[in-house]
Amino acid sequence: MTTFFTVPTGTHPALASLRRAGFPAPRIDQVLAFYDEPHRRYHDREHIGEMLDTALGLGAILTPAQGLALLFHDAVYVPGAARGANEAMSAQLLRVYAHGLALDCIERAARIVTDTAEHEPSSFEAEFVLDLDLLRLAAPPMQFERFSRAVLAEQRALIRLDDDEAAYRYFCRVRRPFFERLLARDAIFRHPLSHKAFEAAARANLNAALAASSGPPAVTESDNRETA
Repeated sequence: MTTFFTVPTGTHPALASLRRAGFPAPRIDQVLAFYDEPHRRYHDREHIGEMLDTALGLGAILTPAQGLALLFHDAVYVPGAARGANEAMSAQLLRVYAHGLALDCIERAARIVTDTAEHEPSSFEAEFVLDLDLLRLAAPPMQFERFSRAVLAEQRALIRLDDDEAAYRYFCRVRRPFFERLLARDAIFRHPLSHKAFEAAARANLNAALAASSGPPAVTESDNRETA
């Protein structure tokens, strides 16, 4: 799905407004390094690159707060963490790294990051960033499955099943409530640009995923953990 850059760096053109606001390219590169941690298979640098590339491809100009939120939204990613914990710590890390920028910009960005926990935007500015975070739901079906397995790979050690395919089937069932919540919304993608580009494909993928998974999870796991 990447259109412009496979591996983003601090000079990515979609982050131009953030650099102009006083967050320089070398510091952006420091943040991107978090996404290179060895346990990451989905929440990695390529994920950030796709979000940035898509913003460019749709002709959108990110505000400094949007760029900052996009850059930090998965900066802390601990598989199996309590829902909202990674986002809260990512927002706190954002505040540390962005010290010196306008306080209003920092707090708007931090709020967008915490919005990604439930994928419910608290502002119009948050809508587009949250939409970009979900864009892989609209991938072609084979890529959609590859991305699903990448999320599983990050959490595989936490699932108490020996067989990998059984673990994948379990994981798909655990994700059903999240997919059902998205499908129940009037729009998965709230911003007009992303809604037009991704809504139909994402709904088709989610409906197909629900049709392919059924039954209760095979082992007991907390419902209050990250599954996406």
